[in-house]
Amino acid sequence: MEGEICRKANREFGLNHTTNAENNYTGLPTAAELRNALAKVSATDAMARLKSLFDADTFVELWAYTKRSFNEVQTGEKDEEFTGVICGYGAVCGQLVFAYAQDGARMKGALDASHAKKICALYDMAIKNGAPVVGILDCAGADIFEGVAALSGYGKIMAAVSSASGIIPQVAWISGNCLGSFAAIAAMYDILVCEKDAKLYVTSDTLTGAENAQASVKACDELDAAAAATYVRRAITLLPQNSEEGVTVDACADDLNRRLCEMDLDGDVHTIITAIADGADYLELGAANAPEMVTALCRIGGVKCGILASNYTENEGKLTAAGARKAARFVSLCDAFSLPLITLANSTGFTVCRENENAPFAAELGKLAMAYTQSENAKITIILNHAIGGSFALLGSKSVGADVVYAFEGAEIGAMKAAAAVAFAKNNEVTQTTTREELEEEWKNKLSSPVAAASLGEVDDIIDCTELRQRICSALMLLAAKGTVSTYRHSVLPL
Repeated sequence: MEGEICRKANREFGLNHTTNAENNYTGLPTAAELRNALAKVSATDAMARLKSLFDADTFVELWAYTKRSFNEVQTGEKDEEFTGVICGYGAVCGQLVFAYAQDGARMKGALDASHAKKICALYDMAIKNGAPVVGILDCAGADIFEGVAALSGYGKIMAAVSSASGIIPQVAWISGNCLGSFAAIAAMYDILVCEKDAKLYVTSDTLTGAENAQASVKACDELDAAAAATYVRRAITLLPQNSEEGVTVDACADDLNRRLCEMDLDGDVHTIITAIADGADYLELGAANAPEMVTALCRIGGVKCGILASNYTENEGKLTAAGARKAARFVSLCDAFSLPLITLANSTGFTVCRENENAPFAAELGKLAMAYTQSENAKITIILNHAIGGSFALLGSKSVGADVVYAFEGAEIGAMKAAAAVAFAKNNEVTQTTTREELEEEWKNKLSSPVAAASLGEVDDIIDCTELRQRICSALMLLAAKGTVSTYRHSVLPL
């Protein structure tokens, strides 16, 4: 048996150990020899991605010499191969982060029991240290020789990711193939980044990562490996280290009282987000998914926060099933880590189409309502120009839990747009002396104005758009302690 061990070591490592006349193995590989053997499979794309993620010279590998699992069914030729995942920790912008990268150069990244064990052990360390986890995914599937042991590995990783949800931030970076059960695991992460040539699918190989990621938090259809690393680093710096950190206030070089220029409120909402964010810097999540809803991380007045905005340039900001699902997941993410949520509402209601009803629409709207009503983080809402029908209630109204609600002068807030309301309720009052335009203007001024909403206590103040940043900064300071002490754990569900 010892002679066989020697032969296997020689095949794998290219080591020349002395044997006696009985061909018995007389010495284990030295540490230097093991390091040299490991170096042959460490100069890979997976290791390069890990090093691009972390600050220079800070990555430390854990369990570096772990070999693949082995049983008697296999030939024995590969039983000394290093398992297909690299695990470790380091600093990202000076913050502790744990990460693993599945390595196609080791077993083609196939999952076996030791592979899963390393990832689960990494999660145990990350949770105990209250630090984020980044998973760089490139897996060819389960090691079929292991059978149930490999399949159990999927379940153990799912349990680890689920246990960490809402406790530490988790970012999945799809660098290659993410297939079958690992696609489900990727969907459990808080933020999902796909490189342009990555593949993310459960049962079909006809879609690229960018196409599949339409239903995920982020679709990076134009990012190469370097840009993906930059994106992940930015995401980590805009999220708290863990759920216990609470509202985070960093030093702010931008003026908290900076007044804004006049803006086109019905224009692209990205312009407004740029105007209110510190240094005009924000990170959008899910840009290619449901563009009528914009979700972004940023700092405002030094406070890390999330922005949920309906984009009026996309079908008047009307809610769709996909948009509601995207919004609900983002509200859940912000709540889990006590990130204050800024809602910029500018929507004329619901999109009417067969695709929505097949989603089904009602269930997705219900998820959005529950995400708002059950969240305990600080919530600030600004009605930009329109809050019509169900969008008024669902997009951060006081009735679903907003702490502070502002409206701009001239905003239209009501059950229906004035034109539709007049056509429905006052069409018989249109005469030669009373025009339809006059009735619509009267409806706006009396029944669907910010003043009418404020008189009912649904709007706290009517503000000018130039003071938007000032008002948000003030409200964030007011609500800085809200949501930092939670009565229950908030998981981030893959809605």
